[in-house]
Amino acid sequence: MILIPSIWYTLRMSILFLYIIHHIVLCLGLASSLIIDIFIIVVEKTKRIRGIEKNIMSRVMTYSFLSSLFVFLLQLVYLCFIYLNLSEFTFKVYAFSMTTFFISGVLVFCTATQKYYQFKILQRNQEIHHHLSDSFIAHHKEFRQTSVIIFILWLALYIAYILI
Repeated sequence: MILIPSIWYTLRMSILFLYIIHHIVLCLGLASSLIIDIFIIVVEKTKRIRGIEKNIMSRVMTYSFLSSLFVFLLQLVYLCFIYLNLSEFTFKVYAFSMTTFFISGVLVFCTATQKYYQFKILQRNQEIHHHLSDSFIAHHKEFRQTSVIIFILWLALYIAYILI
């Protein structure tokens, strides 16, 4: 009998630990998205990505992608937990979990697209033309729009979990 309360205590503490890690990852993702937006503004002005900017943007996009993947996996675990204990939770909690799961799924897709597709095209065009003048105009709109969408999604997830 003493074993069962200790298991529930351990489960609650691990859920609390995952909740804290979830907030830290949300902050890291939101900050990395903001940094990427700042670098995009700098690149728009100069129409050139320097080597150090390319390295920093690549690293920060990696942080953003890994953070979004971690948030997505945590959302999946939380959704499974709610589904297994459906009798204890209300429809509002289930709907909130499904909504944040969908947002985090879209976030993973957008960050992967930005890092592994759009940024590679931007780099390749600069290496071919040694500047971004024509190719920058053609390919930067999507990159900028994806960056804004990612920032809005991070902000929506962060606000959703702050309001809980």
